[in-house]
Amino acid sequence: MEALLIGLATAFNFLILKTKIEKSRYQDAIFDAIVLLLLSIMFGGTLGGMVIATIGSAIVSLSLLISPPKFLSNIETTSFVAEFKSKLPPKK
Repeated sequence: MEALLIGLATAFNFLILKTKIEKSRYQDAIFDAIVLLLLSIMFGGTLGGMVIATIGSAIVSLSLLISPPKFLSNIETTSFVAEFKSKLPPKK
């Protein structure tokens, strides 16, 4: 049962991150990934700790999906992403 819960919470986290990136909500997705990373570091090392970190991150992801953060509203992320993509090697 625990493995099912871990799998569902992990899939939920990654699907929300994918959705945020597809909708160009980059600062939201980055903040979400940082929260997941910090919780994993804080609770890492044990299976129970990782379950707590993953479920906690899923709850944060859902709340940020509903109410996006506005702490970087003055920074234009679209031009940054366009510049980053222009420096990538061309597809073959």
